[in-house]
Amino acid sequence: MYRSLPCYDKQLALFLLQLSAETYLQYQHDGLVNVPTGFSLVKAFKGKAFGKREWFGFIIESENEVVIAFRGTQSDLDWLADASAFQLPFPYASSCGYVHGGFLAIYHSLRSEVFNAYRSLSSSKPLYITGHSLGGALATLHALDVSVNGPFQQVTMYNYGSPRVGDPTFVTSYCLHVRESKRFANTEDVVTEVPPPVFRYPFTSKTWYYEHVPAAISFTIQTGSITNNHMAEMYETGINSLADNPCLSRYYVSPFF
Repeated sequence: MYRSLPCYDKQLALFLLQLSAETYLQYQHDGLVNVPTGFSLVKAFKGKAFGKREWFGFIIESENEVVIAFRGTQSDLDWLADASAFQLPFPYASSCGYVHGGFLAIYHSLRSEVFNAYRSLSSSKPLYITGHSLGGALATLHALDVSVNGPFQQVTMYNYGSPRVGDPTFVTSYCLHVRESKRFANTEDVVTEVPPPVFRYPFTSKTWYYEHVPAAISFTIQTGSITNNHMAEMYETGINSLADNPCLSRYYVSPFF
């Protein structure tokens, strides 16, 4: 049975996925970023996971657009942040609900550095936000934050294999402010199913509620490995397997080398 997909740009999705994958190499190579042709590096930035500063992504710019990419889980401290699923109020806009405390802590640690870097950029250029796994969660937080508080007239977020980030009120606020948002999910990727919709914090009576932001674009790849089902390479295969969408060619992006 044919299933229609939300409007998305397939080439943009693959390009931003490559940039998401590049953040892992940036971490492994102590901040070095392989910048795609036609772009220049604006900022390689760090964040803190439980007090330790780590490379968490980069901002690049071309003649036509600005892109920010956030890194997914790599260190043991990142895993601890992932597991810190208690919720805190989203602090960068009023009445925007509650979000994952571990993700928010990392995002807060890098936010000033990112917003300071934006001061040198043209607000007339569109901003593209991306990330895989934990990076997808950070991309979601940033998309709402920069849509409310940032200088850019157009904000687009594409993420991959992202966990849930906030409660239903957060999702409602996100949908109100972030008009261009796509969330790619392998149906066999367990990371996309955490935290669960109803999360009861261990050893307490506290319950929190989680919901995904739209729009979901899903595919199914089962490799027989929980780790491999989540890898960025599997997301590239999955996106390539999707039918071309009639909303293609809405954007120009330079090729990654």
